[in-house]
Amino acid sequence: MSKKLRYKIYKPNQTKNDLNIIFLLHGYGSNEEDLFSLKDFIPPNYIVISLRGPISIGFSSYAWYSINFENGIDNWFDKDEAIKSKNIIIKDILLHMEDLDLMNKRVSLLGFSQGAILSWSLGIEYPHLIKKILPLSGFYNSEITNYNLNSNFKLECFSSHGIHDSVIPISWSRKGIECIKNNNIGITFKEYESGHEINNENLKDLIDWLYRN
Repeated sequence: MSKKLRYKIYKPNQTKNDLNIIFLLHGYGSNEEDLFSLKDFIPPNYIVISLRGPISIGFSSYAWYSINFENGIDNWFDKDEAIKSKNIIIKDILLHMEDLDLMNKRVSLLGFSQGAILSWSLGIEYPHLIKKILPLSGFYNSEITNYNLNSNFKLECFSSHGIHDSVIPISWSRKGIECIKNNNIGITFKEYESGHEINNENLKDLIDWLYRN
């Protein structure tokens, strides 16, 4: 079986026993190049794989699922496409891990915006596979998540959001965390004086969190 998603990969010079692996999920309208520059800050024992969304929406612009706010609050995103993308991501993660001979590892997911929404969902559904999630400027969406309340695996999370985000309101992020914070998830949530972006303070905090966890 071959991988379905285009990707960029960075492999550090580490022995296999010391390696961790992190997958990057970009936001709506971006591509696999966008978050890949974070490899220069991520701890040096991480293999970094940045995935490209499967839906082309223009030149070098991709998405994980379609969105259209003109459809109204109850139908603003394509739920079927979101779930399909989740399934593709999980299959590709497993194929990458098999190719790298790291099937005994649990992985990390870092996502921005639409990628963050999927990171929440994937981490909660697959805690046996995913150890850490870093959802940035997104929110937990219960509509696309099968919540695994009986999991024996603890999920660790660093989440952040800009107070002045005009794309995804910070209230959505706060509300989602309130829904799930009492379950088997360790959540660090940070807010910043920023918009829909990763500012320098945010970057420093998430990298510090990765080093500590």
